Amino acid sequence: MSARTLYNHLKSSADIPIRCPICSERMTVNHFYQRHALENHRLQSRKQCVFCKGLKSWAHGEKNRPDNVKHVVECLKRFVIVARDESPGMEDETEEEEEEEEEEVTSAEVCECKTFVSIPHQMLGRRKERMNEYVGFYDSVFENPDWWQCDDPVEFTEASGLGKDVYGILQRFNRGDLVWFHLMVKHDAFETFCKEMGKIRGQFALLPFWCLCDGMVSGTGRTQHRHMIVACELESAFKDIWQYKIRYDFPNSGRAKKCVKIQDAFHLARAIVYVSQRKAGCDGRIPTDLTDSGPLSHFHMNRPLHEHSIAFLCTLFPGGIQQLLLEQNRNKDVVRWESESVCVRDPWFHKKWGVPIRVTGWKFINCVIPLDRRYQLTEEHTAQYLSLHGGQKLYLKTGNAEQETRCSFQCIRDETYVLSPKQQNVMNQIKETKMAQEALWKCKVAEGRAERDVLKMERDMLKMERDMLKMERDAIKTERDMIKTERDVIKTERDGLLTENARLRRALRDLAQMISDVITRFFT
Repeated sequence: MSARTLYNHLKSSADIPIRCPICSERMTVNHFYQRHALENHRLQSRKQCVFCKGLKSWAHGEKNRPDNVKHVVECLKRFVIVARDESPGMEDETEEEEEEEEEEVTSAEVCECKTFVSIPHQMLGRRKERMNEYVGFYDSVFENPDWWQCDDPVEFTEASGLGKDVYGILQRFNRGDLVWFHLMVKHDAFETFCKEMGKIRGQFALLPFWCLCDGMVSGTGRTQHRHMIVACELESAFKDIWQYKIRYDFPNSGRAKKCVKIQDAFHLARAIVYVSQRKAGCDGRIPTDLTDSGPLSHFHMNRPLHEHSIAFLCTLFPGGIQQLLLEQNRNKDVVRWESESVCVRDPWFHKKWGVPIRVTGWKFINCVIPLDRRYQLTEEHTAQYLSLHGGQKLYLKTGNAEQETRCSFQCIRDETYVLSPKQQNVMNQIKETKMAQEALWKCKVAEGRAERDVLKMERDMLKMERDMLKMERDAIKTERDMIKTERDVIKTERDGLLTENARLRRALRDLAQMISDVITRFFT
């Protein structure tokens, strides 16, 4: 396991809110890894694993060894699950944010694909070769619009590029009476292709979705070839002519570069969008931004489509939106979805995990389906409808006047997306870890409550002892007051005796003086 894997995991988990397992401080994973662990807990990411509190360490310079990187990645995954901050305050903030999002749904800006205008046959800086133009390399050939006629079709706007026949194309595919292929014919073989295929003109038809390509070959003077989608009858001679006349190997498994058999309706929708937009795998990579991508391989699209057209095509056959959701979301991280996850049952009553589509970040959620202006939404069950998620249908009727019908995927934002098998395993691990964590917390809470009860009993006993000591103190205080009262009484009696003693002494002194005076008078 390389260091890049670790950095990718750190980048994807950088903004997840957590609590530090040591000090319980709130922060993000990135802040914990970059600063908090070192500054507050002296954990050095260069010499030890900060996610297991330094239990795993290594010598200086050995951080990027595969075994050390593997340990840190596994610890990071467990750390994100265990330390994730799910405090009531955070939940309240999340609920408030969700309420604000729900309030903004009606006023949310629609996707930019609504303003897309299909401009066909753009050369995008190339020049037409005279010989290629002579053999019809730049023209539509072998198209048969009658094959796509059907009763009560659903028509799209011409500006979107989907037009009025794409509904019939998908419906004809679902009938199963034709075999479909994605072809690539080089410019120097196109004349032979037209000549030989003209002999069986009524046994096949080319779709009006095609483009030219000069990719997969580097340098100047690149070989141009033409991407096309063909539908042929089951008993047609198309296979033999393709194999023996045009001299391209006909595939048995659909893996050949020159001819790929289309397996299902979703594959057909993908092929239609592939040959009708500039972003393609022919460049060796699929660019994310057309403005900064430079020159691309696809050009001269017959009916250019916006890349979001795949979502509109998926509404034309049952289960298309589910397949698109699975394709878009099956590799996404489900850690942040855990709080929104719900348990559902599949048709065989197996337990599955699902989440509302709104939390998956599905990029088509604000797209407006570019229906023809004469359609109106209705609650009546009509023959014209679009298939949405989980058997939900959007019924249409033809109105008398043209008006803009705004059909957005916002109506399925609360529907449940069932996780892919890989995501199911991850969600099960998250749930098991959370249950184990809850069980551990319950044990700790029970232990804490038992300790609290013991402390409460000890507190009550101490309180009783305190009351007894207080009673003894009051008794001693009462005795002290009684002694003080007795002392005051004795003091009062003493003062009375002293006063009486002084009085008697004065009386005795007076008596002695009087006797002395009598004796003196007697002898004189």
